[in-house]
Amino acid sequence: MVLGHYAAAYIARPHARQAPFWLLLLCSNLAEFLWLVLALAGVEATQPPSILDATFANLEVHMTYSHNLLPNLALGLIVGIVVWAIYRDRNLALWCSGLTVLHVWSDYIVGFQHEVLGPHSMKIGLNSYGRFPHGAILIEWAFAMACLYYYRTKMRSQVGHAVDKKTAILAIAFSIGILAWLPSATIPMRAMLPF
Repeated sequence: MVLGHYAAAYIARPHARQAPFWLLLLCSNLAEFLWLVLALAGVEATQPPSILDATFANLEVHMTYSHNLLPNLALGLIVGIVVWAIYRDRNLALWCSGLTVLHVWSDYIVGFQHEVLGPHSMKIGLNSYGRFPHGAILIEWAFAMACLYYYRTKMRSQVGHAVDKKTAILAIAFSIGILAWLPSATIPMRAMLPF
């Protein structure tokens, strides 16, 4: 998943209304931010190295510390402890921890295979980016729409129909952001550039 991870924050929002929303967004994509830092440091480098040459189908990633099962569970635990220590809110700590872990579990369906612990351990996931990249992007879009539907349903019971317009705008934004990746499923961006 790419942008669909951010939609997961909207599942938590009705249950953590007083939380800073940036925190929910951060936790829903924390594994990705960790991966980007590690990739830039050369620890979890990708092939091909340029995003302009990458497609979902040809991208080779080894996300040992950011996306493997056991490191991600540890990251979720650390996030929960840190959030609880700062906010003293058990509910918020559980949601933040859950969003951090949900990131990788979502990737098992929409994304690459990830190992349990390291490069030579058992691989988990459908490897949908490698096997059916266009379908994977459509599944990510459906996931985002389901998250927004859940958000609208729960928030409507709390704030009424005022949430409908916001949810419609979010649905359009997520649709554009996710479906725009369809060409990159199999065609590198460099091939789509006019120069």
